Amino acid sequence: MRLPIASLFGLLAVLLAPPVFAGPGDKEANQGMNAARGGFCKRAIPLLESAESQRHRPSSAVPLADCYVKQGELLKASEIYHKVASEKKAPGYNARDVAAITSAKKKAAQLDARIPTLVVTPAEPYEGLVVEIDGEVISEPSAPHRFDPGEVLVIVARAEGHEETSQKITLKEKQRREIKLRLKPKPGGKKPPEKPVAKKPPEKPPEKPVAKKPVAKKPVAKKPPEKKPPRAAEKPVAKKPPRAAEKPVAKKPRVATGPDERPKPAVEMPEPTPPSPRRQRDVWLGAGFQGFFIPQLMFGLLGEGGRDVLVPGGDISLSTRLGRRFDLVFSVAYARFWMDEAPFKPKGHPDTDYEIVESDLQALQAGVRLVWNIPLDRDELFAFRVGAGLGVGWTFTGDLYRTQAYPGDAVPGDPGSFVPGDPYRYVKCRGPNNPIGSFRYCNELDYDADHYPGYVEPSWFTRPKGRPQGLRPLVYPWLVLPEIGLALRPWDRVAFDLRVGASVTGLLGGLGIRFAL
Repeated sequence: MRLPIASLFGLLAVLLAPPVFAGPGDKEANQGMNAARGGFCKRAIPLLESAESQRHRPSSAVPLADCYVKQGELLKASEIYHKVASEKKAPGYNARDVAAITSAKKKAAQLDARIPTLVVTPAEPYEGLVVEIDGEVISEPSAPHRFDPGEVLVIVARAEGHEETSQKITLKEKQRREIKLRLKPKPGGKKPPEKPVAKKPPEKPPEKPVAKKPVAKKPVAKKPPEKKPPRAAEKPVAKKPPRAAEKPVAKKPRVATGPDERPKPAVEMPEPTPPSPRRQRDVWLGAGFQGFFIPQLMFGLLGEGGRDVLVPGGDISLSTRLGRRFDLVFSVAYARFWMDEAPFKPKGHPDTDYEIVESDLQALQAGVRLVWNIPLDRDELFAFRVGAGLGVGWTFTGDLYRTQAYPGDAVPGDPGSFVPGDPYRYVKCRGPNNPIGSFRYCNELDYDADHYPGYVEPSWFTRPKGRPQGLRPLVYPWLVLPEIGLALRPWDRVAFDLRVGASVTGLLGGLGIRFAL
């Protein structure tokens, strides 16, 4: 079996998967999904239909819809896609079910664009019009109706006073067809009464304006203006002489009348000085836990199989302040890539290429990170941290093991029982055609000819010439982008850091403590 050469983390992300506990219909579902992946939809459809009738799972419903699409039954497939896409994660659903729900939304939209539609539009209103397509009455023929492509559709239409008509059509994928329906009236049939048209009343000619005779106005006699008696000579008003410039009046000092009314000198109170911000520390020494989580969703990047993997470790760091807000962090970390047995095969390969893979690798990593500190309060008790980092890793000890595998439900000696099944129930081959009848799974025909118990995968730099083996990484790069976190500084020289990020190894998580030097 040929595995693609990839980085350590891409490979480790596709190696392990949790065991699956058998439930109603699980056996049929696993057999049907394996048959669907191999392109044997005629065998897969009855198995998946049986599994869905016993217990619905998105991971088996989507492959069933995929087979319906290949068989040309687009309406059935669309109904399943939309049903799965509307679901939410339910208790008992695993990562494959969640991935199936996500993919169903995209597949439903793509499939809807392929399903043809038909619209039957009457050329004129017909009384008592009935339209049937393949014997089914269509309530709203003028609305788009969806049908599977390639099927012969029989359209029958009838109305009162008209002859029945029928025609056959076949729709193609993505076709949007409209049929204009015209019915012939029966001989001697009565035509539908025409609606009377309301007549407008005749407009009256505009009336001519009648000239009005001018009316003579009587002259109005004006009264002569009354003569007012002459006024007596007005007496002159004596004006006061202008005032001289007023002298400022000196205010008399207030005389105290009692002991409590003695004047007190004004005293200016100094403004309170704000407390100075916490002293900045430039160099910090830290240590803490650092680990990676590889979700099962990443397993599909290279092949099939896998499970959630937790890679624990720790790190020691030395950070220095750049300016007022940035930290440059140098770190050395340890990571333990220990993995239990798990099935794996490259994407697109047959079921016979499954192997059991396990690892006891351990690595050291050195890197540098740049972190931006954003204070959340004046005293910098809390700070939001954003950054990125890069570095290099070295797997200083441990090995990667690969062993050919066969279905665990097979009966030794009966070659017909060695059929695809649940890969998480596969077991290691003991040798070529061992057990008897497993020659299709346990063989010496490919690059995995010697992958039997005890086989150790060589590293990138020690693989044999002309052979694709050598997947054990020795030196590898790593990158973290972005990294976000929260810092708590309860004391001047002590700080706690919580950080998460995305890396080529998986999802990064860390919790540490720092001391100012």
